[in-house]
Amino acid sequence: MPELNWVGKDKVITHHLDVPYRVLERQYSFDETGQHSEDNGSENMIIHGDNLEALKALLPRYEGRIDCIYIDPPYNTGNEGWVYSDAVNDPRIKKWLGQVVGKESEDLSRHDKWLCMMYPRLRLLQRLLAPTGVIFISIDDNEAANLKLICDEVFGATCFVADIAVVNNLSGRSDAKYIATAHEHLMMYRGPEFVSNGVAMPDKDRETYKLRDELGGYRLLGLRKTGSNSRREDRPGLFYSFSYNVVSGELKVDPASTGVDEITILPRLSDGSDGRWRWGRETAQERINELEVKLVKGRNEYDVYQKDYVTRNGEGKRVKPKSVWQGSEFSSGAGTREFQKIMGKGMFETPKPSALIEYCLSQVSKPDCLVLDSFAGSGTTAHAVLKANATDGQNRSFILVELGDYADTVTAERVRRVIKGFKGTHKGDNMSVSEITGGGGVLVL
Repeated sequence: MPELNWVGKDKVITHHLDVPYRVLERQYSFDETGQHSEDNGSENMIIHGDNLEALKALLPRYEGRIDCIYIDPPYNTGNEGWVYSDAVNDPRIKKWLGQVVGKESEDLSRHDKWLCMMYPRLRLLQRLLAPTGVIFISIDDNEAANLKLICDEVFGATCFVADIAVVNNLSGRSDAKYIATAHEHLMMYRGPEFVSNGVAMPDKDRETYKLRDELGGYRLLGLRKTGSNSRREDRPGLFYSFSYNVVSGELKVDPASTGVDEITILPRLSDGSDGRWRWGRETAQERINELEVKLVKGRNEYDVYQKDYVTRNGEGKRVKPKSVWQGSEFSSGAGTREFQKIMGKGMFETPKPSALIEYCLSQVSKPDCLVLDSFAGSGTTAHAVLKANATDGQNRSFILVELGDYADTVTAERVRRVIKGFKGTHKGDNMSVSEITGGGGVLVL
């Protein structure tokens, strides 16, 4: 597999092993009744300190246990005018590079620096991720290609799920030189045992479910496989026959013989050659009541269709998310308005909208999933977790890590206000705020 090399990689490739274990010291707890010095037993946590040391400190308790990771690391655009620095020239990062890479760090390009910063952190995130877990990473074109290559190396190329385009500015950026960029990247990697829960079906898609029976609305989908890998030789085991009684309407799977008024239905391709079904024999037999036979007028022959219901077992149908996420709820403006409603203006320029992270969370099927964000910034991930819990009654919990001086005044303060139900936002439960001890130069609350 191709690997990315950069100046300083040899110094950081095993650095995560050398990071010492630090102690997390709880500073205070918080719930709807206010702030407390005693431990309220919360599973939610905000850690103030270097995320490299914080991730290492989490390993003894959380290795292989994190169900969903979302991070929004620096995009390395060179813009350092924000509260949340978008480059890797933060004095603390420069100091760390000098210590780890040595004098060679003075000659690093900004891309080398970014890769040196990200690689050991991704290594620790990979160790924390559960085999059934998933990680989402927001990034833009400055480092998207580099991120893809190092994530292939860290998480495994076979665990790559998608490079999702999130349309965050439908009109495009007017300051762009050639192309008015309208989207950012969202890299998605999975653990080897991850199974997606899908996402709720969009309202506009429900309009196609116009047929109804006693079980509700449905649409018909051809049981015969179409497109690629649809030939008999592609999956020989999925070539079998149905018998259909044109008088009684009875449908049988792979009968030994056919009687009077019964016809045989095989999966034929449009050119008349043998195709295959989408379901195996056992599935077809178990779900025979979901199958319907119709006469295809253009071919003047019968074919088998699946009743695809809009609800199943009382729950709304879930679908695969598309590779482009577009909607006003995903826009950068939505994130800014949401943050300003809670915290006021003049702090963060482009915080992520909580709807983006909620959409990520909805794909994790575990109802009590543990969510980690090690580049917490304005605290959007915690906000999204609390909103999602209030919406569906599940019991997700969060761990945030933030290095910046604003970890308490902005990150934790936003979460405090959400927990108290500030201006109509959803109430949560509680949280604790901790610091990292035992490390020289580590900021504390």
